[in-house]
Amino acid sequence: MPDTKIGIPTAVGELTKQSLNQYGFHSAERSQSNPSAIQGYLDNVYDQFLNEQRLDERGLQDRIGKLKAELQQEKNIKNDFIASQSSLKISKEGKEKEIEELEFEKLEIRNGDSETGDTTPFIIGAFITMLLTLYLLVFYSSSGYSAFYGIKKGSLGFINPDVFTDAMNKGGGVIAIIILFPVIFLGLGFLIHDALDTNKKLVAANKPQKFLLIGLLLFVTFIADAFIGYKISQGVHTNEFNSGLTTETWKFDMIYSDINFYLVLILGFVVYVIWGFLLHFVLSHSYLKTESEKIKLLVENINTKISHKREELSEITTKIHKANSDIMNSENKISELGKDIIGYENGVIPVNISSLRGSLGEFMGGWQAYTNGSLGQQGALIKINEAITAQNTWLNNKIANLNLDSTHAS
Repeated sequence: MPDTKIGIPTAVGELTKQSLNQYGFHSAERSQSNPSAIQGYLDNVYDQFLNEQRLDERGLQDRIGKLKAELQQEKNIKNDFIASQSSLKISKEGKEKEIEELEFEKLEIRNGDSETGDTTPFIIGAFITMLLTLYLLVFYSSSGYSAFYGIKKGSLGFINPDVFTDAMNKGGGVIAIIILFPVIFLGLGFLIHDALDTNKKLVAANKPQKFLLIGLLLFVTFIADAFIGYKISQGVHTNEFNSGLTTETWKFDMIYSDINFYLVLILGFVVYVIWGFLLHFVLSHSYLKTESEKIKLLVENINTKISHKREELSEITTKIHKANSDIMNSENKISELGKDIIGYENGVIPVNISSLRGSLGEFMGGWQAYTNGSLGQQGALIKINEAITAQNTWLNNKIANLNLDSTHAS
């Protein structure tokens, strides 16, 4: 028996024999794509959709059991999300406290309450360095004078107590050379300090250290000391030969058995190396840095730590927001599942909106296929747009009155 609406047949009888797409095609053909008739056909599609959702007694119990299992599983998932959220909140509070402590520490540094480091090693190191500097000045003045101007009889060469008096007797140029000659070695020592300081900065920047310059500076100093030692050993031997204490003339290979040569290396080069590293320790100590430099370094270090902590805090905050979203989604699923269970237990078929939209889309696909094929392009476009508007109006009304529709369908 046809429906009371013009051109709309009984839904169940016709839809059980064909697909929704075919039904949409034939419905458009029957109504000549009249948009005002589409709501009646959509009612039939909805009735058929509800018929397909109906279950027998066993199927109904299975569906309810499955929904309850899904409900319990979703509750467990929600509890996991809540536990994760609580843990993240604790971590967030701890990270905020760490940042607050670092900010307070930075404030203390800027107020001048920061530690400058243990000054005892610095004082001892500075005292030894100063004494060794004076020693090297005397040593290289004495040994340099002996190497350049010869060795007095009875002198060991590298220890000449009258070196400055003798130099003054020879003129101002000689005294200037003797005083300034040790500066060469002091300058080499400072360059070693600078190279070591550069390596320290390279380590801080995670870059490879450079030892070529340090090795070259030490090698130059060693050669200079070896030359001085050789000249002193030769001069001492010559004095002994002239005094008749030995009958052998000086030969180069005598250097290997001459104690004066090794004493120059030990008292000169070895002490120089020790002095160089002590100089680096003293000049690198925080006690010698200006107040602004110390504060800048300390604050920069704390700012780096704070930056890392803020990045970690941002990650934790993002995870908390995600946990909140997951909890809300889980609560929505729990609510929907609860409604579905109540509906099945009370004989009300819950309507899956997504599935309903799919059924309507399949029907509309057939409707539009006939309309495009039977009308011209411009006319078909107008009819299709009107049909889509009518379909959207029908669906919105159906969703708003879903409970009434479901009761009517059952």
